[in-house]
Amino acid sequence: MFRANSQRTGNVDHDISKVNFIGKIDLTVNIPDAVRSSPAIFNNSIIFGSNNGNIYSMDLYSGKIKWTFPTGNWVVSSPAIVDGKVFIGSYDSKMYCLDAGTGKMVWKFTTHNSIHSSPAIADGIVYFGSNDGFVYAVDIKTGWQKWRYKTERAVQGSPVVSGGVVYVGNDEGKLFAVDAASGKLKWRAIVGGAIVSAPAVKDGHLYFTSRDGKIYCARIKHQAVIWNYDSKAQIETSPLVEDGRVVFGNIKGWVTSLNAMTGSLVWKYKANQSVFSSPAASSGKIFFGTNSDVLVCLDEKTGNVVWRAPVNSDVLTTPVIAKDRIVVAGADGKIYTLK
Repeated sequence: MFRANSQRTGNVDHDISKVNFIGKIDLTVNIPDAVRSSPAIFNNSIIFGSNNGNIYSMDLYSGKIKWTFPTGNWVVSSPAIVDGKVFIGSYDSKMYCLDAGTGKMVWKFTTHNSIHSSPAIADGIVYFGSNDGFVYAVDIKTGWQKWRYKTERAVQGSPVVSGGVVYVGNDEGKLFAVDAASGKLKWRAIVGGAIVSAPAVKDGHLYFTSRDGKIYCARIKHQAVIWNYDSKAQIETSPLVEDGRVVFGNIKGWVTSLNAMTGSLVWKYKANQSVFSSPAASSGKIFFGTNSDVLVCLDEKTGNVVWRAPVNSDVLTTPVIAKDRIVVAGADGKIYTLK
């Protein structure tokens, strides 16, 4: 699932990965077009979409393509995989449900505009946004709509579902909290720029970034923003929340770690180019890509560089920790695995 878990915190469970990654490229596989869809892992398969309109399943260790499914346009949505089914949106306006083992279509659901949003799944329902301005709730077994909520502007951002509430932002800078069962609005927050990332929920708090250059923390119980931090540059990344810290990158290349409760600065790291890649974490390390063709690994507590791995491509996607490999998708149409 995009951002590693249902809370979208970006942290891999510690029982999944205890590997000491060294940043050595193990495998490089060419895909015919750019990959802006953050991969997901199913057993030993890497599943992702491409700008050529295809959805791929690729073997984690050999790089062999297991199956390909064609859609009608770009696929930048990142897949969610539940009960052996892949849920992923396309710019052809459709949300697809595919069999993860074979790539055969189970159902498709059509919206009224392209889908950039990466789906979230909870209690048998898949939730996602569309550039038609609606947030949708669709039954994962039947593909039938349960409800839709009108936000008035495109919903490029990806929802998070927690405590029976769907949290998602839109291009107008509004963050919506919608009842997951009924689709009725519970509360909303308005900020100064589009929200195109995925919020994260941790310990009763909601964290989200905006193109206004700020990251916000809302206390869910009080339905109100309690602090914000101005990074002074547009933010496209989703926040990483782990061990009392919240970490994000911006288009000027700053990766920033804040105290999750107060918003005070812990450390900052300056990359050579813009950071569009949302950070991921595992075993005390933070991983993210940059527009300078590098995958970076930092120490979570200090922000010190552990290693930098050249991948010869801008990395716009979230690195995925998969068993004993890191999987990275490149804007040049390559999939990299690293040890």
